[in-house]
Amino acid sequence: MKRAGHFALARLLAAAAALVAALVVAPQHEARAYSGGGASGGGGSVPAPSGRGTDPARAYQEGVAALQARDYRTAVSRLRSVVDVAPTNMGANYAYALALIGNGDARAAVRPLERALRSEDAPPDVRKQLGLVRLQLGDRDKASEQLTALATALAACDATCGDMKRAQIQNAHDALKAALDAPATPAAPTTGWLLPGPQEGRDAYAAAVGFVNRERYADALVALDKAEAAIGPHPDLLNYRGFASRKLGRFDAAIGYYTAALALNPDHRGANEYLGELYLQLGRVEDARRQLAKLDALCPYSCAEREELSRWIVVASR
Repeated sequence: MKRAGHFALARLLAAAAALVAALVVAPQHEARAYSGGGASGGGGSVPAPSGRGTDPARAYQEGVAALQARDYRTAVSRLRSVVDVAPTNMGANYAYALALIGNGDARAAVRPLERALRSEDAPPDVRKQLGLVRLQLGDRDKASEQLTALATALAACDATCGDMKRAQIQNAHDALKAALDAPATPAAPTTGWLLPGPQEGRDAYAAAVGFVNRERYADALVALDKAEAAIGPHPDLLNYRGFASRKLGRFDAAIGYYTAALALNPDHRGANEYLGELYLQLGRVEDARRQLAKLDALCPYSCAEREELSRWIVVASR
């Protein structure tokens, strides 16, 4: 699969460049830069997920804009619609929790923060925020649990973790510890105006492309955290997360990201192909054949993704 990885990376980088370009020219509230093929190129715009008529990336960006303006009621409404479409998306749950906190409903923020933490790649700030919320609600024991978890993550952050991730964990740990050590009123949880803006999101996505190109996959995931915090749930971003996770050997996480990308756009050729390649890597040939069948339906006159996956299924079946 090594040679296939070079072809896959080339197509992934090409699609990343296209997405960055689209985000550069699209206004924040009109960023509909969904590519049907993702890492593999065209295929049209994404159909509205689940028939709900919600474009999750656009609704997310509207919610973040409301957070920036401290219009928390609007932010709660828009971000709740994103969570309805993408209930397991880490970034959507985190932003929704921040909106709830800003709207004065810290208790309701606990559940989306806990959902966000189910992601293997949840930023350390999510755990810090949950600790601060628990502290604000008067539950020091549960706040301390989050501090302990951050201390454990810091101790486990070795050379493969990356300097960027280590610094994030350290900052989150120190902020929560300071709040727990404070003798008076607990610190209020951070609210949404600290989320990155559109330009920061574009810069972070471009940085992630560079990290992947240099095989710095852990740093790429950190940069993608910031990009997704600005852009919202997007199949190309999730496909990129799957690729970086796969390169780090985090196969369960990679499957989750590819599946999430396909939930937003079932016709995403790149995610269909890469999920099939991952299945081959795991020895799940029949699952890979099912992905090939989906590509057969998407590419009646063939396409690069269909041919590449077919080739590797033949190799795996010998």
